[in-house]
Amino acid sequence: RERIFGGHVGEYMEYLEEEDNQKYKECFASYIEEGVEPDGLEELYESVHEAIREDPSPSAKKDISPDKSYKRKAKLSLDERKARVQAKKDAKIAELEADSDDE
Repeated sequence: RERIFGGHVGEYMEYLEEEDNQKYKECFASYIEEGVEPDGLEELYESVHEAIREDPSPSAKKDISPDKSYKRKAKLSLDERKARVQAKKDAKIAELEADSDDE
């Protein structure tokens, strides 16, 4: 019953409020805005359960339009991958040669 009515969340809120106030403000910003205290969570959860029992039908969902601007890169062929690896090897060898010339 304690977990159903958010007892563990209230305990965590109290712990963070005492130990790490900055993290408390980050994690529970929406609770703070609504004025919900750690001790008032059980009443909040009870009212939410009551509202669900009165009207258990799901609320209407908002239409979500995905962001179409992102385009995945095409896969490289085997030859392209091998050429890329060889270019990296050549660059590293040149870098090592330049370091050995300096010494």
